[in-house]
Amino acid sequence: MRKRFILTASLVALAATAIPVSAAIAGETVTGPDNNTQSIEAAVTPKVLYKKTAKPASLFVDVKTGATSGIPSPAVHDIIDFDQNLSLATKGLPTCSASELQNTSTEAAERACGDAKIGSGSATTLLPLGTLYTEATKVTAFNGVPQGGKPVVLLHAYGTSPLQTTLVLVGSVSGYGKEGYGPRLDVTVPPIAGGVGVITDFNVKIQKSWTYKGKKMSFVSAKCPASKKLKYRGAFTYADGTTITATHTQACTPKAEPKKK
Repeated sequence: MRKRFILTASLVALAATAIPVSAAIAGETVTGPDNNTQSIEAAVTPKVLYKKTAKPASLFVDVKTGATSGIPSPAVHDIIDFDQNLSLATKGLPTCSASELQNTSTEAAERACGDAKIGSGSATTLLPLGTLYTEATKVTAFNGVPQGGKPVVLLHAYGTSPLQTTLVLVGSVSGYGKEGYGPRLDVTVPPIAGGVGVITDFNVKIQKSWTYKGKKMSFVSAKCPASKKLKYRGAFTYADGTTITATHTQACTPKAEPKKK
C-alpha cells in the first residue's frame, strides 16, 4: 500500500543539482556525542570573482547526516551560515506559496510555480518501517512568499519508491552578519514518518537570473576577499537533543575590478 508523508519545515536550508561532490570541496565530517556524524559541503561558481564587486553566481550546498553505528538520530533544527561575501536578491522575482506545493509531484510543482523556480537537487531519506527503506527524491527549489520581510526558499522533494513521498521545507533567510558570515538559513524539521525517518543527504544547486526594470538580477551574487577563502557553517540539532557544528571552506581567486564605463 502506497503512503504519502508530508513534511513542512521552517527554513532556508539552502541547497544542488544531483551532481557528484568532488573531494576538492568536501567538508570535514564531525562526530557528535551520540555517534551521529555530520558534514556540510558548499561552493559558489565561478571561483574567479572580483574582490570588491559582487558577481552573479550559483551556490551548491550538500548536507550529509550519518552515524558511526546504527541509524542516525533525525535532525530537528538546522542553521546554515554563508560567507559574508555572498548576498541574495529576490526583487522582481515571482514567488510561490507552500500550499501550492503540498501533495504534488515534481512536474505538478513546476507547473504551479515554474516562474519561481531557483534551483534543483536530490535527497535521500532512511525509513525504518519494519524493513529499512531508502527513499531517493528529486529536489526543486522555489522562491517563496516573504515572511516578516525576510526572503523565503521552498524546497520541494518528491519520491515514488518505495513510498510516494512529498516533502516541502519552508525556509526564511536572515542576515546574520557576525564572525565573517552573512546570510543565514534556519529550518525546523518536523518528524518524518512518525519521527523515525532520517534525511541522510540533502543537496541543492541554486542558480537563477532574471531582469527587473531593465536591470539584470541574480538570486546569488559573490565576491572573493583578500584571504581567497569563502567559509560556511552548519549547526544541526537532533531529536535526542545533541548538536553538531560542521564547517567548510572554499578557495576562490580574486581578479581585477571591472573597468568603469
